[in-house]
Amino acid sequence: MSRPSSTDPLGLTAAITRRDFFNGTLAASGAALLAGCGKTADGSASLAPSGSAWTGYGGVGDYAWSNGNTQAVADAAHGIRDRRYPDISQRPIDEDVDMVVVGGGFSGMTAAYEFTKRAGAGKTCLLLDNHPVMGGEAKQNEFDVDGRHLTAPQGSNGQIIPGPNYVRGSFNDGLYDVYTDYYAEFGLPGKYEMEPLAGGAEKYNLPDYHFSPMAPAYEKAYQTGYHFAGKGWVKDPTKDGFAGTPWPANVQKELDDFVHNRRDVLSDMDGAEAWLDTVTYYDLCDKLGYGKQVRDYIDPYMAVANFGVGGSGVSAYAAKRLWLPGTRNKRDKPRPATDIGLVSFPGGNSAILRTMVAKAIPGAIKGDGKIADVAQQPIDFTKLDRPGAPLRIRLGSIAIDVRHDGDPAKAETVIVSYVRDGNIRRVRAKSVVMASGGWVNRNICSDLSDTHRAAYAEFRHGPVMVANIALRHWRFFDKLGFTNVRWFQGLGWHACVRRNVAFGSTTPLTPDDPTVLTLYIPFLHTHLPAAQQGPAARQQLFATSYADFETQIRTQMTEMFGGTGFDAKRDIAGIVLNRWGHAFCAPQPGFFKGRDGNPPPPEVLRKPHGRIVFAHSELQGLMSAAYGMHEAHRGAGQALGMI
Repeated sequence: MSRPSSTDPLGLTAAITRRDFFNGTLAASGAALLAGCGKTADGSASLAPSGSAWTGYGGVGDYAWSNGNTQAVADAAHGIRDRRYPDISQRPIDEDVDMVVVGGGFSGMTAAYEFTKRAGAGKTCLLLDNHPVMGGEAKQNEFDVDGRHLTAPQGSNGQIIPGPNYVRGSFNDGLYDVYTDYYAEFGLPGKYEMEPLAGGAEKYNLPDYHFSPMAPAYEKAYQTGYHFAGKGWVKDPTKDGFAGTPWPANVQKELDDFVHNRRDVLSDMDGAEAWLDTVTYYDLCDKLGYGKQVRDYIDPYMAVANFGVGGSGVSAYAAKRLWLPGTRNKRDKPRPATDIGLVSFPGGNSAILRTMVAKAIPGAIKGDGKIADVAQQPIDFTKLDRPGAPLRIRLGSIAIDVRHDGDPAKAETVIVSYVRDGNIRRVRAKSVVMASGGWVNRNICSDLSDTHRAAYAEFRHGPVMVANIALRHWRFFDKLGFTNVRWFQGLGWHACVRRNVAFGSTTPLTPDDPTVLTLYIPFLHTHLPAAQQGPAARQQLFATSYADFETQIRTQMTEMFGGTGFDAKRDIAGIVLNRWGHAFCAPQPGFFKGRDGNPPPPEVLRKPHGRIVFAHSELQGLMSAAYGMHEAHRGAGQALGMI
């Protein structure tokens, strides 16, 4: 079946097949655009039948059904929030285990992995994950484009690589030690070969880590273009003090000072660190003399790097932990020089999480067990939930109620109720690790203490959408002379052509080869009170269909790159959207140091509630793989001590 295309320069109505439909619902307007992407033996496009015009196309491979918060996952989560599930108190117990882990991201997998190492013979653990594939945000999207298999991250990204001279505790106050210990334990390499470059690609410094060219301090290392609507491109603006931009001279001076971190109000201030947690980053910018344009400039990076909201919604101390301009004084110790590096694997941090799964459940990932195979070979889902196994991972299982079997102070077990395949089931355990997000935990832990509940009420969250755009080539970047771009209008703000870890491949990357652009897209509402910014952003994220986002992406790229030969209809092979409604914790003033004489909320939640332990990266105020592992290692120890 075909549709006329003469009036469709964006390629929104290309050829489609009956595979685009599921239960009478068009999977996505853009699903038909994938001629050459995800083909079956008969040549037709093989599309994940999400049955949802909101979820849209999911790519190919194991993750085709699990791209971000799909409509099914979002609806289930909202069912918990809105108390739509029936009373379960009188339902029978289906099974007994020693420990239950709720959540299959880095925190949950770490707790489960620690169980396999430390619980001892005869003990059992059940991990419940509400997604079709475990991993939380550490999942990947896959495309087949013109004979090339491409992989890109759904969210969690930034592989930490400790070098041979790395010393435990030498980086980030020791918060990476659990991660680096695992890295050594798994025998992972200290260096990775990158894909070779050819055909003109070798003249560019292509980043091997998505976030490096986003950061003001590192942008200069890459050939960069800024796009201004109606005015076009400005090349390498940070290298000449923003002189070529349309911003007024005073704004150019502010931005130049900002990216070079020239202004300092903290060095002569007593108690500067504690003060930073009493104000927002915008408040600090006021004291530094930075105006609206500087805030607008840094807000997208703040949102996608770790907060989901802009500088008016987070503590200046949180910004300090991201090493943002103005947050360090001259008396601060310089950032330690440690033997540690960062790289983005093709699928982001999914490779490390899959390594944990492979170690915890032998045979769960096919291949030889080395990182290249673990990252790329299929998951054997039949191995995940085997009767009698010490660890069972049960996917598509939505925990809806967690409560002690009696008085939390005296109970010997906890009962976890969950929904799977439309049926409510109950499992009893001696301890439970809540490795799911705080927005979930506070809704499903029905006997939560007032103290814990009050601490969870202090947590705010912001969303991010990760859009992976499979391209048939990137020659239009080459014609511009830069491969790292940012813009100041429309959807998104930044994109870069990335050089991948080779994983044994010797195929060179040229501007004429397929690649994936990964866009980390914030939804900023910095004019609103801090507590309202995350909800407003989530409303925008969830109220927009796949088709509308796809149109915005194609329109944006046409405006920016159409002058150098980009043709959206011809050059875009597929688009996968990964919506993360609670991508990041947005720590407000007082989150880290406490407020009004009360302890910081994370400090409260690190104490178990009876036999229920809370362990997730939000407790660090910055959500990341290493922080999730750190908290889960502590939480696993607490939970294992109860069995």
